[in-house]
Amino acid sequence: MVKENKDLRLIRTRKFIIDSFIDLLEKKDFKSIKISDITTGAMINRATFYHHFYDKYDLLETVTRENLVKSVLQELSNNTDFNEQMLRSAFLSITNYHANLSDRCKRSYDDMTMNIESLLKKELETIISQSLLKKYPDISKEKLRMLSTMLSWMIYAASIDWKQNSDQSPEEYFEYASFSMKQLVKDETFDS
Repeated sequence: MVKENKDLRLIRTRKFIIDSFIDLLEKKDFKSIKISDITTGAMINRATFYHHFYDKYDLLETVTRENLVKSVLQELSNNTDFNEQMLRSAFLSITNYHANLSDRCKRSYDDMTMNIESLLKKELETIISQSLLKKYPDISKEKLRMLSTMLSWMIYAASIDWKQNSDQSPEEYFEYASFSMKQLVKDETFDS
């Protein structure tokens, strides 16, 4: 029974740390956030922070992974088969993640995207790899790994391009890009 209470306290403390960090991200640049800022907001000492996280980069990765995985898995829960709809869902969940992050953390968004890019691509690669393996169990793991990497980086890059350069909705952007890609692969003439 005592262990359960201790676990609940650890869970609650971890939540306080994460909440404090997210509140700070809404107000300050990521680079300027100090561990002391996080611990003050969470009403804990430094040792307690380091009991839960190595540093603020570890905390950022944890927050990103938990939010991204939850978001992406919700989007893909009904569509785990590898197909265009699955890629569309992955793209839309990444663009949604970026839109929410930039709305919520306006001051830190640029700093954060540089720090979370590899994590987002890796998570996306894992999801795509699992879908490809399910659809193509007889293809070599190395080939599936390369395809997963290529597709995940393409989707991530497209989500950044959408965020930085497009006035279209994410859905319109994906449809146009997908159609253009099909034309390119079929060696058809591009329509403007």
